Amino acid sequence: MQVDQAVHKPSIIICTYPHTGSEAKLRELRAGMEEEGVPCLLADAAVADAVALAHKGAHVSPLGVGIGISPDSLCVHYQKLPERQPLFVLAGAGSRAEWRTFGYNAARLVKGLPFKATAAEVEPAATAAVSREQGTIQQYPANGDMAELYATVREIVLKVLQENAQGHGEVNTWSKTP
Repeated sequence: MQVDQAVHKPSIIICTYPHTGSEAKLRELRAGMEEEGVPCLLADAAVADAVALAHKGAHVSPLGVGIGISPDSLCVHYQKLPERQPLFVLAGAGSRAEWRTFGYNAARLVKGLPFKATAAEVEPAATAAVSREQGTIQQYPANGDMAELYATVREIVLKVLQENAQGHGEVNTWSKTP
């Protein structure tokens, strides 16, 4: 993975597998992040798995957020989540509005703001399963304790991020005066 600028600059890392149409996706993603005021850096990759690309980007990013773009999907990942449990996944081609919303939501994750809602096709990965045959994201029933546990942990992480961005999560260290 080759990042086009210095990685130490606070930014979201976008890992792209080169393919036809990736320029349009990048343009919309960048526009969404720019409107939220969060910078991004690009990295080319040799793997066509959007989830793996986003996970790698999140671990390289100083902000802890990565986006993966492959020919058949788009993914937003957070560094504290397991690799195969990303925050958002969009299977299929998607639309310009969906791509831009992914950019907004990646930036809002960094800023600790609530996510923007989109069309019914875009669901949080905690409650959706990717269906590559249909090119959409399908709702799946919570079967078992792991799905419920993951959804609860996700809600807690999002709440902590939001409170931290609003200044509620600050930790003050008090020093004794001799």
